[in-house]
Amino acid sequence: VKIQSQQRLIYRCAGDVRLPVRYLNTNAGAFAYLPVAGKRQLFVSVVAASGVKYVAGHYVWWSKGNEGFLADETLGEDAEPVLKDCKQIEKW
Repeated sequence: VKIQSQQRLIYRCAGDVRLPVRYLNTNAGAFAYLPVAGKRQLFVSVVAASGVKYVAGHYVWWSKGNEGFLADETLGEDAEPVLKDCKQIEKW
């Protein structure tokens, strides 16, 4: 897999949680690399109606513009996101 471009961003989410996300565009598709439950996870981009949706197992990172949220799909559709109201605050 060849990395064609990458971007590293820091988001601040509800509860003053800082979330570092590394976006990778490769010849094999787009990925997001971020920590979940104490471990770094590689999320794969999938088709989304709006914004960009990345999936790793039962976790979903959904970003649109400078905002995003992290959800655990095992908690059900009506569950609160694991991390919500995430807003990009800086690059690293």
